[in-house]
Amino acid sequence: MAVLFDLKIVSLNVKGINNAIKRQKILTFLKKENTKIALLSETHLTDSEHLKLRRTWVGQEFHSSYNSKSRGVAILIHRSLPFTLEKTMSDKDGRYVLISGYLYGEHILIGCIYGPNIYEATFLPKLLSDVASVHTPYIMLGGHFNCIPDPCVDQSPPRPTATSRKSLRLREFCQDLELFDTWRVTNPRERDYTFFSQPHQTFSRIDFFLSSRTILDRVRGCSINTCTISDHSPVSLCISPPYADPASCHWRMNPYLLSYPSFIDYITVQWNTFLDTNKTPYVNPSLLWETAKAYIRGSIISYTTAHEKPPLKNNYS
Repeated sequence: MAVLFDLKIVSLNVKGINNAIKRQKILTFLKKENTKIALLSETHLTDSEHLKLRRTWVGQEFHSSYNSKSRGVAILIHRSLPFTLEKTMSDKDGRYVLISGYLYGEHILIGCIYGPNIYEATFLPKLLSDVASVHTPYIMLGGHFNCIPDPCVDQSPPRPTATSRKSLRLREFCQDLELFDTWRVTNPRERDYTFFSQPHQTFSRIDFFLSSRTILDRVRGCSINTCTISDHSPVSLCISPPYADPASCHWRMNPYLLSYPSFIDYITVQWNTFLDTNKTPYVNPSLLWETAKAYIRGSIISYTTAHEKPPLKNNYS
């Protein structure tokens, strides 16, 4: 089975790319970074202007526009990636675009977010509703959330006062969808920032990735990079994709296994163990089902592999 290189995703607030020269600089930068998926926020492009991003290495482009002066988000997919689109969802205010589809044979949801500057009570509930409508355990959201996850550690100088409404709603959003702040999980004791506010003279981490557990398990690294082509630092995420050949993901169980009582006993124990450990009143049923399928598939593969190996004593006969 062929093995892929790590998949690199870059999130960047571009602060407007109406200018053709700046737009080309952004695309060139992403290409040099070996970016496979780019999440661009604050593009300031109309629908027709967003199509101009489909150049050189970009094979697929998805966006949500507002006007040529503010907002706008875009997802760029490298032409080498075998991504098959299922559907897109976006809001009319140019604040997010979500795409669901199949990448290397796995059902995935990818989203680019540009959060409001001030608290808007309807923003996260609407986003949550759209994300939850796609039944997949593979969820990856990135962008400029305009929200500090934890003011005590994600802002300098820190603000150990009461957490803002935006931060509280973001935590609830992550809890409801079982998403994790990827940079914080991979850098639990670090302090780094993506934006410097001149008026307030503060550094803050307001650009980040939110990933589901199944994505998080494949993360090889998440880093905040040097701020060079925008007033925000790019955030990069590297994950290990499953297979090089999408067809290799379509695994099928050998039906002859069902004729072995030992296999039936084994898989029954594995199933009951999984449910005892994971089935709680708070878990999303669709997430539980998708995770269960992956767990049982792994258990069947382990059983098959173990029974294909010759007994150890045969190696010395």
